[in-house]
Amino acid sequence: MQKIELYRDLNLESINVEGVFGEIQSRKESGYFKIVYWDQEDYIFYAEGVPIFGVSYDRQGYKRPINYASYKPKSRSGTLSFIKLSTLETLVFKYKELQIPTPYNFVSYGTQFLAPVKAIMVEPKTVLEQAKSSYLSGYMIIGDNKAYKSMLFLQSGEVIAVYDSRGFTIGDDAKVLLNPEEDYVGLYSTEPEASLLISCMDTIQLYEEKSFRDKVEFEKIEKDIVSKKISCLLDANLSKGDRLYQFFYSGVPIVRILHTKEEMLTVDKVDIDPNAENTLRIFSMDVIQGTGRVRVEFSYEDADVNTSVIKELSFVPTETIRKLKEVFVEEIGPIGNLLWNKILQNNRLKESEITKIDFEMLINTLKSEIPDEKHRSIFIEKVRRLRL
Repeated sequence: MQKIELYRDLNLESINVEGVFGEIQSRKESGYFKIVYWDQEDYIFYAEGVPIFGVSYDRQGYKRPINYASYKPKSRSGTLSFIKLSTLETLVFKYKELQIPTPYNFVSYGTQFLAPVKAIMVEPKTVLEQAKSSYLSGYMIIGDNKAYKSMLFLQSGEVIAVYDSRGFTIGDDAKVLLNPEEDYVGLYSTEPEASLLISCMDTIQLYEEKSFRDKVEFEKIEKDIVSKKISCLLDANLSKGDRLYQFFYSGVPIVRILHTKEEMLTVDKVDIDPNAENTLRIFSMDVIQGTGRVRVEFSYEDADVNTSVIKELSFVPTETIRKLKEVFVEEIGPIGNLLWNKILQNNRLKESEITKIDFEMLINTLKSEIPDEKHRSIFIEKVRRLRL
């Protein structure tokens, strides 16, 4: 990630907060605000001047959603910073909230070969030819200011898989649609093993769920994977808002990626607070090598038909949204309808146009609104069945 500090530790007492937010919006900047109080940190992410996601962490690392669309500081005792990122690298913080990881969770990992730019400024086919001549292993990412659209995986310069809203294309031809005015294109180089393993995520199956409270317990889980010689993805939600991804191939640890509150990086060791409540999931996966080359054809969107197809594939079915609303009202009571409308309004959501990412964040927001622990647990279980 290439980060630029536009504002750093501005005192909330001495600035016009609404003016600062307004400037970011008028300049159509991408990146995030970091607002620090003595007892919590708030993060609000912007894509081209539009707030897309927000989250708050207390000093123990517990996370809760915030009203990012119309954010108001809770007090004047604190500081404000704004860190500028590319639009594509900003979006990954939203994907970090997905319960089940996808290849898009790893966007911005690696070294930039082509910094994200508007599609109208580059010829993706030529970029792939340059990657081929450089024997690059890594991935190309394509998306707009709302969501990722396609991810192309490369091994030694050859495209071995393509991932989009329809799933994976492996060992076949793939057509990639671009909107030259709205889409961005970026290319990253990674270890050959990393791009290969991420390209095999269509095979992941939940193998085990565990909780751990310290480094000793975590290392015991790692050793168990090694001893069983499992090929898997270990996905851990750590205290203080960090998410850890670790790939294993036949029990051998390959790469360990830490997504913190502010960046994504490779780590050799992980600091785990003693006695903190941490959870993880282990996803088994089949690692298939030598799958062959995927021939990619790029085409440009110039008809409403193409756009409507993408939307249809990207949005959660309205029937699922309706059932989620019913479940929420059942567990919180008659006030549920009012809260539902307020939450959708605050997050700029329409029931007919809720993406899979927004769906996950909506669930977390609804869950936090249910005060009774018993009803909250029932809501979580009903939502789990809804996902099946």
